[in-house]
Amino acid sequence: MLALLWLAAAPAVRAQTTPAHRYWEADGDSLRRVLDTQRQDTARLRTLLHMFDVGGYRSAGDFDSLAQERIQLLRRLKRPEAHAFQLYYVDYQLFKTKADLATRLRAVQASVEAFDSVGRPAPGLLGEVGAMFRALNQPEKRIAYFQAKVAQYKTRGARENLAACHHLLGAPLVQRGDYNQAIGHYLRSADLYRTFQRTSQVNELKVVGAQYAEWGNPAKALAYMQQSLAVGATLPPRTGAAFDPYTYRNMAQAYRHLGNDAAALRYANKSLTRGGPTDTIRAYAFQFLIDRAYGLVSKSAVLLDLRRVAEAGPLLVRAQQLADSLKIPFDTPNGYLELDATRARYYAAQGQPARAEQAWLTAYRKARELKIVPLRLAYLRALADFYAQRGQPDPAGRYARLGLALADSLRTQQGAFQVASYEAERAEQVQQQRIAALRLAQVQDAARARRQRLLFFSTLAVLAVLAGLGFVLWRANRQKQRANEQLSQLNEAVTRQKHDLQSQRDQLGTSLTELRATQAQLVQKEKMASLGELTAGIAHEIQNPLNFVNNFSEVSTELVEELQQALAASDTAEAAELAGDVAQNLGKITQHGKRAAAIVKGMLEHSRASTGERTPTDLNQLCDEYLRLAYQGLRAKDKTFNAALKTHFAAGLPLVEAVSGDVGRVLLNLFSNAFYAVQQRQQTGESSYKPTVSVSTKQLDGHVEIRVRDNGTGMSEPVQAKIFQPFFTTKPTGEGTGLGLSLSHDIIAQGHGGSLSAESQVGHGTTFSIALPLNGTAHVAAT
Repeated sequence: MLALLWLAAAPAVRAQTTPAHRYWEADGDSLRRVLDTQRQDTARLRTLLHMFDVGGYRSAGDFDSLAQERIQLLRRLKRPEAHAFQLYYVDYQLFKTKADLATRLRAVQASVEAFDSVGRPAPGLLGEVGAMFRALNQPEKRIAYFQAKVAQYKTRGARENLAACHHLLGAPLVQRGDYNQAIGHYLRSADLYRTFQRTSQVNELKVVGAQYAEWGNPAKALAYMQQSLAVGATLPPRTGAAFDPYTYRNMAQAYRHLGNDAAALRYANKSLTRGGPTDTIRAYAFQFLIDRAYGLVSKSAVLLDLRRVAEAGPLLVRAQQLADSLKIPFDTPNGYLELDATRARYYAAQGQPARAEQAWLTAYRKARELKIVPLRLAYLRALADFYAQRGQPDPAGRYARLGLALADSLRTQQGAFQVASYEAERAEQVQQQRIAALRLAQVQDAARARRQRLLFFSTLAVLAVLAGLGFVLWRANRQKQRANEQLSQLNEAVTRQKHDLQSQRDQLGTSLTELRATQAQLVQKEKMASLGELTAGIAHEIQNPLNFVNNFSEVSTELVEELQQALAASDTAEAAELAGDVAQNLGKITQHGKRAAAIVKGMLEHSRASTGERTPTDLNQLCDEYLRLAYQGLRAKDKTFNAALKTHFAAGLPLVEAVSGDVGRVLLNLFSNAFYAVQQRQQTGESSYKPTVSVSTKQLDGHVEIRVRDNGTGMSEPVQAKIFQPFFTTKPTGEGTGLGLSLSHDIIAQGHGGSLSAESQVGHGTTFSIALPLNGTAHVAAT
């Protein structure tokens, strides 16, 4: 898990080639900064999933909190990956609590299976599986596990996971001493990484070079490490560190094999002296110190080759201090830290055989315990030479025999060429591709020749046909001339008809313009009619409080005169009684004056031009006001008209987001139609008929319903089917425009997302229903 955190924190490189490169080489730090600006769940989840693949976490705490947020968002959005990421987080908790390695291995393998089940790549988790096998020192189980995974991912075409598995097979195969297969897997991994993550391709190439150097093929080693540097130079520079110590120290090792000590020392120095981390807080600052320990050991080995023993001593002391303080194990992803073996050479050169022997035995013990076959062989040979030089033939012979047996097994396994068989396979594939290309070219040449022959004979046939057609064309030309004359006449007729159609279109356009102007006038007339009804209602409604004010004012004037007379006569009892009456009258005047002011204020609010903005509206109050205004408006026209008004308002009705002026116009139209209907039925002379108009409100399933009912003449079904059509009216000519209900329907349905419907029966009355959503959004309702 520590390796995962380090990889997550290490910033990636931007790519500019394909979408796959742009994704997998994205800058993790940039993604983290983008995440700070995102608020929507989908956007944050997309970035968190990207960071899971390329990193960018600022600390272990940042990693933990973002992992929890990623799981919450996956569950909230019902994504299938939620369970896989939950298992991954469980593994992280086991890492934090320092659970035993076997438990952690089972947990991370379960996480891999969960990610595989949803088809999501997780190369970082596969790397953690490899780290667990390494820590448990189980190379054979690691090989078996990843070989099975390679077969699985090949079938599925899981490129990212397949590249990681090939890489993770390399280390245990090197540990076994099987450089042939190990380098083959590293090369396969490099070929795959080239298609989507070139930074990892660079890493695989330098690892291939390092393994060739260990295998004893320094020429191949230098070629691949130079290729790694060349590919890396084409990519933008990395953040945090500006050097590649792993490559340089392995190049030094290759030059040691070639006997070029000067070049070996130059590259060992480059692994130590090219800068340092630019950010000492991030995880790669820790990696810098580890690389420095390896570099010190590498340079010490070169100095010992040059017999500059005194210079090697301080370097080995510093390397030992770093190894102890950082607790660097013998076997890490950076290679084998051969500090004990180098110290053994140093002690031997210093003339300290006891310490040299102890160091050699310690190095051999570590290689044997970790089952690292190549190092076991190297240390066996070194021990045999050491004891032989000391004049101790028994241990020298014993270690020499062990070394010979191990060397024979390796030669049988590897062969003598020290070149990975995959390179031959790859070369053969290239050759086969070239052969296939040549065969394809031959087939294309043969097809081209057949086409040329076919073209030649076809040309002869065409010439023969053309000669035969020449006479036919000559005759056809004469006939065409006659046909052209007829066509010219027909064109003239078509042109005349076209001009006639153009004139008709212009006339239709003029008629359409006039029709639209007439329509606009009718809409304005309907609005003015509604305004007239509203004005009449206001006038009649405000007349009552004004009459009260006038009447009480006149009475108060008389009472004041009587009060003055009582005061003049010193009749205090009478004066007090009159003063009380005056005060009571003034209270009435104030009450009715406020009523008039409230009416004026309300009408001013409704008369303002609608801004189209919705505000919380009390529908009970709005219905009550417009019911009385519509009633008073009709009574202003016909003093003899009277009707019963019934209201059934729901108590505690919530406010509705609406444009109150527009809804008020709809209510005024419905109330006016209702009063018109009951007036028409009253005029038929029914003896027991009592005109009644009622309005009710109630709350239903997320919306508020307003019902306006009358017991008027009612409507037939054919009429009901047309009432919301523009310009349809049942009123006599001159009394209605036919736009009131059409405009009302548009205001409710289109302007407020509600519905307006009607139910009617001839001779029994009509009920109009308005449904308005409580939250201001539309709901499904019949209209």
